[in-house]
Amino acid sequence: MDELYRDAAADDEVSAAFTFDDNTLKRALKHIYEKDFHPMTEIEESLFNETFRIFTEATDEGISESGAELPVEFRQKIDWSNAVFSAFKVHRMQNDIATQLFDSNGDLKPFEQWKNDVHPMLDHHVKHWLRTEYDTAVIRAHQAADWQRFEQYADILPNLEWMPSTSANPGADHIVFWGTILPINHPFWSVHRPGDRWNCKCSLSATNEPPTGAPRGSNEPKDQPSPGLDNNPGVDGKLFSDTHPYIAHVYEGAKEAVKTFLKDRLPDYAKVKVEPRHNQDGKYSKRTKEIKKEARTALQGTTVAHPKLQGEITISRRSIDEWTNQPHEHYAHKNELIFQIGNVLKKAKYLGYGKDASTKPGSKWVHLFEIKILGDKSWIIVKEYEDGSKILYSISDSPNILNQLKEK
Repeated sequence: MDELYRDAAADDEVSAAFTFDDNTLKRALKHIYEKDFHPMTEIEESLFNETFRIFTEATDEGISESGAELPVEFRQKIDWSNAVFSAFKVHRMQNDIATQLFDSNGDLKPFEQWKNDVHPMLDHHVKHWLRTEYDTAVIRAHQAADWQRFEQYADILPNLEWMPSTSANPGADHIVFWGTILPINHPFWSVHRPGDRWNCKCSLSATNEPPTGAPRGSNEPKDQPSPGLDNNPGVDGKLFSDTHPYIAHVYEGAKEAVKTFLKDRLPDYAKVKVEPRHNQDGKYSKRTKEIKKEARTALQGTTVAHPKLQGEITISRRSIDEWTNQPHEHYAHKNELIFQIGNVLKKAKYLGYGKDASTKPGSKWVHLFEIKILGDKSWIIVKEYEDGSKILYSISDSPNILNQLKEK
């Protein structure tokens, strides 16, 4: 990694705006030392949460710098890719330090000795390497947002121009591309782009100037993208590609560990495929009425199920009314989501049940299922009655709903 990030680390103009939480490191070290989990087959959750948080901040910063408005589904692609990259990075980190647990005689080192021995490794993982990754993530998120905007306005500005680096000491590898103008769909952009070097500070600009043609020598080995940056994040939503060493050269068990962890950690990442049909919240009431009418026709009287809750869950007219009337931070997206309720509930995380606070006769239990809408947690509410029947009741984004789980 030092060799891969060498040139980027030398660029002092880039200043990482993150701090890796020291308490997270302390908890993780204790977790690994006490062998509470297996570093080959699992992902240390606190390290993942902190790493994922940092890459999310980098993404937010890059998109904000661009000023482009990303489609919801494309931002979800970026977030998912960041989660995958974070999990692979953590698997590499936890196994690097776990290899130092035992001395040359095979005896477990005292905790303080081990902690001191792995300090240089951690210094690389959560400072030097992460700084380069953070800065590059900011740049690549910016460029991904730019690319989405280029595609949106391609009928007006059909060509892209490779702009010179803004670095005071630009690398020589991209100079050959400066000033290149080609159509946005030209194959050249699938092979070479600003951002395919670590901390590259070149950029693209949309233009209607005539194409220049691809530069000569652009297929030479020295002009090829760096590992991990050989994709177009504006197309696939990956700030780091699968050729990055964290993913391409892994410890045994890494791929299965990441797959299992993310399935458990992010099983309910609700993707709203139907965008809300409104410009302002005040104008959304008409669409809400449409949703109620459509849902009554398509869903009323049908049933859904969850693998951890016995029996079927009925969708009633009241289910639809309660769902659509419920206030919510993502009100419009929440309403559109009802048409995907079967698939969403199936993937939701079942949290448990508690006594129904309602004084109405018949209702006995409230079951809660956690999902995410645009990355924010919400809870689907199912009511169970004395006769054993279950009804989809509503949805809420208020954490107060979790208080009902305390009364079992």
